[in-house]
Amino acid sequence: MTNDDQLADWCATYARHGGKGEHVMEGINSRLDGLQAAILNVKLPHLAAWTEARRAVAAQYDQRLKGVGDLRLPGIGPDRDHVYHLYVIRTERRDALKKHLGDAGIATVLNYPKALPFYPAYAYLGHKPQDFPVAYAHQSRILSLPIYPELSDEMLGYVTEAIKGFFAGDGQTS
Repeated sequence: MTNDDQLADWCATYARHGGKGEHVMEGINSRLDGLQAAILNVKLPHLAAWTEARRAVAAQYDQRLKGVGDLRLPGIGPDRDHVYHLYVIRTERRDALKKHLGDAGIATVLNYPKALPFYPAYAYLGHKPQDFPVAYAHQSRILSLPIYPELSDEMLGYVTEAIKGFFAGDGQTS
C-alpha cells in the first residue's frame, strides 16, 4: 500500500515482468496471489485433458492451414511434445492478416512484439539486429491464433477459412 502514485506505478511495472509490451526494466512475474493459486490447484487435475484438447486443436490448424499462402506453422522436433500454450504462425504479411482477422471478429495476439534483446530493459547491452538476425526478422512476422481447449470445430473452421480467404485474395489490404 502506498499513497505515492509514482512508487505504485514502479511496483506494478516491476511485478509485471518489467511492463506489458515494452519491458522497460527487468522485473519479476509475481501476479499470482493466494486466491489464484487456490483456483489453479482445483484446475490442476484437468491439465492433461486440456493439453490433449489443445493438441487436437493444433493438429486441426496444422491440417487446415498446411500450404496456405506463405504461412509457417509451428513445428515439433523429433521425440518432443508441444503443449500449445500458444499457436504461433509466421507470415510476411502479419499486420495485414491480423487486421483482416480482426475485421472478421477473430482475436489474434502479438505475444512477443519484440525479440527480448531489443526491449528497453536491455538497451544497455547495445544489441543490434545482426546480433540476433532470426529473432529480429521473426518479431515482425509472428502472430498467435486463438487456441484453447474448448475451441469448437465450427470456430476453428471460421478462423481457418478467414485465413484462407485472406491469402486467396479477399484480404489483400497492406
